[in-house]
Amino acid sequence: MHEIMNMQFVARKDLYDLGLTPYKINKLVAEGKLKVINRNYFENLEYNGEVNAFSAVSAFAPKGVVCLISAAIYHELSSARPLQIDVALPRKTRIPKSSEQADIKYYLFTDERYSIGIETVVDDNNQFKIYDKEKTVCDILFYRNKLGFEPAIEVLRNYINSSDRDINKLMEYAEKLRCAKLLREYLEVMI
Repeated sequence: MHEIMNMQFVARKDLYDLGLTPYKINKLVAEGKLKVINRNYFENLEYNGEVNAFSAVSAFAPKGVVCLISAAIYHELSSARPLQIDVALPRKTRIPKSSEQADIKYYLFTDERYSIGIETVVDDNNQFKIYDKEKTVCDILFYRNKLGFEPAIEVLRNYINSSDRDINKLMEYAEKLRCAKLLREYLEVMI
């Protein structure tokens, strides 16, 4: 039970694996130790670690991947401070209901756009999925008309100036995601 108490969000399956019965789980909810998020997840109200809003993504949208400006902020490619978390889902997925606690904006991606560049970040005992830097840059360039020209330029400039950039990987992703020509044009102007 101790490892569960170190998690911000807990899966029902993990509680069962620890030997808790539905009765005991309901008792923890009644005692105010757990809060029901949906059929499969609970929020641990006794969690006293560092709260990470990205950890909520796994609970509210198990297939969700942190994307676009939220991923750029995580990778230190953007100075923006949005009021929501951008989350990608496969196109045919039903958009989950968000709670009042987690302000999540969902984007439905094609299967190919969704599946490229996913990383899993483990922070203490909490984890979430996020796109890597190169995928984030490609997505922001691709969605520049919706997100704005300035954020796209800032993200690309910060990526180019980062010490751990991988231009080959970036170009490989851009080819797969149909934004290679645009990326080359931006790089020619910036380099």
